[in-house]
Amino acid sequence: MKKWIVILAACSMLLSACAPSFGDDNEVVQETNNEKQKAIIPKSTISDADYSVVLPFKTGAARGLTAENLNTRLDLDQFETGLMDLAQESFPSKNNYYYQEGQYLKEDQVRGWLRYKYEGKALETKEKEAKDSKQEFSNAGLNPVISDLEATDTPKYLASVLEQNYFKRVDDKTIELGGVMIGVALNSVHYYKQDDIAKETKLDSSTIRKEGEKIAAQIVKQTRQNKELADVPITVALYVQQPKSSIVPGEFIAKSEAKPGSSNLEGWKDINESYQFFPSPEAKSEKPEDADTFERFKEEIGDYFPNYTGVIGKAHYKDDELKELKIEIPMQFYGKAEVIGLTQFVIEKINQYFPQDYIDLEINITSTGGQEALITRKAGDKKPVTHIFK
Repeated sequence: MKKWIVILAACSMLLSACAPSFGDDNEVVQETNNEKQKAIIPKSTISDADYSVVLPFKTGAARGLTAENLNTRLDLDQFETGLMDLAQESFPSKNNYYYQEGQYLKEDQVRGWLRYKYEGKALETKEKEAKDSKQEFSNAGLNPVISDLEATDTPKYLASVLEQNYFKRVDDKTIELGGVMIGVALNSVHYYKQDDIAKETKLDSSTIRKEGEKIAAQIVKQTRQNKELADVPITVALYVQQPKSSIVPGEFIAKSEAKPGSSNLEGWKDINESYQFFPSPEAKSEKPEDADTFERFKEEIGDYFPNYTGVIGKAHYKDDELKELKIEIPMQFYGKAEVIGLTQFVIEKINQYFPQDYIDLEINITSTGGQEALITRKAGDKKPVTHIFK
């Protein structure tokens, strides 16, 4: 296991002759095979819910595959940040855990997992192609088995795999790898072509879950073969991405953990989260009370400010409770006085319509010229923070 020696700021003066000073940050030296690499752990974080990131920043070994295989930027962001949120339950930042992008799952390995499993003529063809091009071929696909390469209608369930590493403090001078998070992104829709015609098939949710659990079990078993990961806890989370046309991201549906030294996942815990877009028929059907509240909020703005062009919102629910709401209010800009008036009115109305102190609230007022005002209120805060851009 890799270990990092943390040299506290009080000792940094001893190194000032040969290394830059990082002030109050912790300087870090990584020892691996008698080689040392310097890094730092910033003491400042954006919030108490964020991790300090081990620097210099190391990009993930299979970083590009996530962007290649997820349908939307919304899914890309939620897959990464949502996995970090789940990591707080297993490797909490308040207990001195630090973040680094995954360094152990290599691109070739992950790319191999994302393929079909080949047999028969399909396998013969793939092996011949690899031989002719003088490339290595590993029949390591974790998607369903196919024997015919033309069988593109066979659903692919596995879309992407994301690894995150979390280091823990052992003592005042040492941190070591304390755990690994692995996100398994699954498709909700299978896109394919037949006779050059684009087609799609919606996948059954229970089958997605079943296939996801099987895939996760195989990933953990193969990950354990890396000696550096033999004795660290591994938490795996299943994420279902939305269709390409979606205006909200997907959600994590379940997670499980393999104890240090074990290759077996110990049961699955359901994750109950979802996203809604306001206004929309789906929100009106699934969250009627919140949809009605949002509609009344929108109508009041329209009654007093005719130059606004609409109000839209994206809500995040966890365990069926509203946890985060982001609202966009585009307007036609005619002067700062109108911006100030609209901002003051919105502040008054959010206290009327969204008085809950357990949700994170963000409102962006924009025009064709860009951002005009920002209103934020963190869960637990009674008063919002407001900024009007000059």
